[in-house]
Order: sequence, then structure tokens, then C-alpha cells
Amino acid sequence: MTPPDADTVGRDVLTVLRRVCRRPVEPAANSTLAADLGFDSLQTLEFVAELEDRFGIIVPIDQVPRIQTVGEAVNCVRSLLAENVHP
Repeated sequence: MTPPDADTVGRDVLTVLRRVCRRPVEPAANSTLAADLGFDSLQTLEFVAELEDRFGIIVPIDQVPRIQTVGEAVNCVRSLLAENVHP
């Protein structure tokens, strides 16, 4: 199984982000979840849970505080998907 390409992961992360966000947003890779998008801690956990469901991954709880921007979320998902690829 091959991981999805970077563009697909990025688009899917943005789709999840827009669904979880309670207001219309056009996030960029450097948009911060808290300051730019208004996420509180519960909304951030909801976002991470949705990413886990969408991509079939498990984000270690110690990595959640490190996901502060959209780009960091994409990189985290890509990294976890790469770890789960088995030939």
C-alpha cells in the first residue's frame, strides 16, 4: 500500500479543518489553529480525532501540542502515513 501523495494529504487535511472549524475559513499552511483560526483546545482535539478517522492513523497524544499550524498538521499526517506503509 502506498501513501497518498502530498497534494492529496494537504487537500484532505484542509477538508477536515473546514468541517471542524465553526466559521468559514481559507487557511494557509502557516495559519495557526488557535490565533488565526480561533480553535480552542477542544476543537484542536476534535480536529486531530477527525484526521485520525479520515486517514486511519493514530496521532500520539504527545504530538498533539506540536500541531499548531495547518502545515504542521499536514506534516504530522504525512509522517504517520509513511510510518504505516508496509510493502
